Amino acid sequence: MPSTEIARHYARVLLEVALAEGDDLDALAGGLDAFGEAVSTHSDLARALTSPATPRSERAALAAAVARRAAPDPEVADRLSRFVSVMVERDRAGEFASTAREFRAVLDDHNGVVEAEVVSARLLDAAGREALREALETVLEGRPRLSFREDPSLLGGFAVRSGNRIFDASARGELDRFLAAHAAGVR
Repeated sequence: MPSTEIARHYARVLLEVALAEGDDLDALAGGLDAFGEAVSTHSDLARALTSPATPRSERAALAAAVARRAAPDPEVADRLSRFVSVMVERDRAGEFASTAREFRAVLDDHNGVVEAEVVSARLLDAAGREALREALETVLEGRPRLSFREDPSLLGGFAVRSGNRIFDASARGELDRFLAAHAAGVR
């Protein structure tokens, strides 16, 4: 099974268990992020968790201890420490960072959150951002989590990218479409 599939599998299992137990999902995601970050930024910790020279039970205990420190509250710490212990016991310690990313993705799916990037000629004000967010809820069929950036080359308007979908309402896009149609002989 490819690495991404393994991480997604573990992420889905964690979500199912957390939902069944009534855990704070955002706190759990934050704890898993912090744990994954600790493992990926501390090479000694990563080596200790994956070293075949150290018995799995010791590696699992180390992972559990780090997870308890990474989690924001005791209930989340308990769930997270058991989860990472299981991953170590099953020789999946190398998948911590990707599992944290996949957990965010399955949590977003569960919550109906859709990632989208808005690029505009000038940054939108708060009212413009909120109006766009509301309009995109219907189009994207979910609650959009928007990131914004400025690109003056658009001349005016904006473009939205969500996954493989692009909605281009920029002046530059309109001009490009006009020129393409004109070049093709459409008048």
